[in-house]
Amino acid sequence: MRTLLSISAALLWALLCALPARAYIPSPERITAAAAEANRSAGRTRLLELKVALYLGDSEQAVATGELLSDPGGLARLEIRSPEGIVERHLLRAGELLASRDAVPLDAPRPFLPPVFLLQAKTGGVLMTSLRALGVSAHEVALGYEGEHDCYVLGGRAPASALPSPRSSLWVDQESLEPVRFDRRDGVRFLLGSFVAFDSIRLPSWIEIGDTRGFRARLEILGAQPVSPAPGSFRREWLSAP
Repeated sequence: MRTLLSISAALLWALLCALPARAYIPSPERITAAAAEANRSAGRTRLLELKVALYLGDSEQAVATGELLSDPGGLARLEIRSPEGIVERHLLRAGELLASRDAVPLDAPRPFLPPVFLLQAKTGGVLMTSLRALGVSAHEVALGYEGEHDCYVLGGRAPASALPSPRSSLWVDQESLEPVRFDRRDGVRFLLGSFVAFDSIRLPSWIEIGDTRGFRARLEILGAQPVSPAPGSFRREWLSAP
């Protein structure tokens, strides 16, 4: 009898050891605080002006070049110019995206402007505020894979058994604590390329843009520098200014 009990206990222990351990997920507050620390260490928590080039689809020729101005507090704007002289402007503030082409408002702008300010937040609280403005349920966290990255997914993920359902979410690498992906609720996805140094500022070398309808584009970052804030930089009037 004792032998049978010993064998049963051993089998039970083996079965328990074979069960996968539940992965530990830090609290959203710890993740955002660590991500903000990574932002500070990367020297990007200031108002930045990025020189960019825009590519569409698989084209190796840029269709436009310009500047992206990004504020750590949750504001961003993009001005791009085509070789033909067409000027397109995009403005993101408080989660609202506005755009114009040659000073004429666009009703359905293409998603050229990524929320770069998520890489600039100085504190976890600022990052949480920016995420909420973008529709992210920042107090919900899941685990996920993006390429070779093991990620914390702020905003959560839809169950694997459910139909595809876009959710606003920020994917943060578990080791570097740097963002690698941002999903918008409307199905737009921004994938961040490898991080490189622009002098003392560490940023992704490119940002790939796609959506559920097959649209694809790539924004290459050619340079970056801190700038001083100018009055009216992120006002709506900028969209129609000369």
